[in-house]
Amino acid sequence: MGGDSRSVDILSASPLHPLAIEAIISSTEGTQYHVNGFSEAAHRVTEKLEKRRQQLENLLPGGSIWFTSSADESATWAIRGLLSTNSRNGNRVDVKDDSHISLINAAKRFGGNEGEVVVAAASAMDIETGRILNAEKWNHELNERLSSPKRILDARGIIGRLPFDSICEFADAIILDSESCSGPSGIAALWIRRGIRIAPMIEGSGQELGRRGGNIPLGLVNAFVKVAIQLDNEREQNCQKWSDLHNLLENGIIEKGGKIHGKNEDRVPGITCFSMPGPPAEIYLQNLEERGFIAAPSGGCSATAGKPSHVLTSMGIDSEEALRAIRISLEPNTNMKMLNELIDAMVN
Repeated sequence: MGGDSRSVDILSASPLHPLAIEAIISSTEGTQYHVNGFSEAAHRVTEKLEKRRQQLENLLPGGSIWFTSSADESATWAIRGLLSTNSRNGNRVDVKDDSHISLINAAKRFGGNEGEVVVAAASAMDIETGRILNAEKWNHELNERLSSPKRILDARGIIGRLPFDSICEFADAIILDSESCSGPSGIAALWIRRGIRIAPMIEGSGQELGRRGGNIPLGLVNAFVKVAIQLDNEREQNCQKWSDLHNLLENGIIEKGGKIHGKNEDRVPGITCFSMPGPPAEIYLQNLEERGFIAAPSGGCSATAGKPSHVLTSMGIDSEEALRAIRISLEPNTNMKMLNELIDAMVN
């Protein structure tokens, strides 16, 4: 289908939000001044960056925002940085088995087996099925079995889907991404609770108050923050639209013998992970693309490597069924004509 194909998984592929396009185009005009430069123009750029930082911090009360190049970088920084500042007590990391793979990999890379568990990590939202972490329960269980570890929540995908204040109370570090909310690639953020010490990610020349070297791309920051604010403002109405759309979608899947993963659990609206009887996801996705729709395997990179999603297997789903799993995440303004065409393509 080429250019006629339409993405039906906005978490993995979607058009840039109009606000993001506007901000990026605007950033290419005129002379490019670096943040933290010495000229008057550079000072104005720095002021703009700090304004965007404050706007994002207003959405997440009680902490400070540090910009990074990706959510994976933020995850690595959170694990590595908090381990470094708490190493006197140990180097063990407790990661929930359904956490984002970048948290699991960072814990394996930088964690150890000595002393206490000093860092605990989980995903605030399972980005494969949309299941929501009960952050209060997770926090209570940590306090019962561990000695006050620093808590990291990976909040990929929650912008425009969950209120930020629902997780800030239960975290010392929060990972935010831009890509899953129709923002640009190449920018993300790490929120750190005020009073929590974290070692720098990259030693540089004092950028980000010495916490991360390298110049911050102001155009991408503008795009990311503007989209985040807009989607947070539209969250309630978009969530209602998503609920209506995905209820129809899931009913169509179930009628044809499909299974919705996490159906009876607390989930964000707008994400459906399902398996249909038959071939693995790769074949199913090829057939969908021939019908004009681009979806994604639930396990992302794991699936393309021929491995089942670790999130689904942690839910007790067998490997064969997990390899058939596909994720759909529709735009909230998807019209009924397109939805009916998608359901027809999926079940036939």
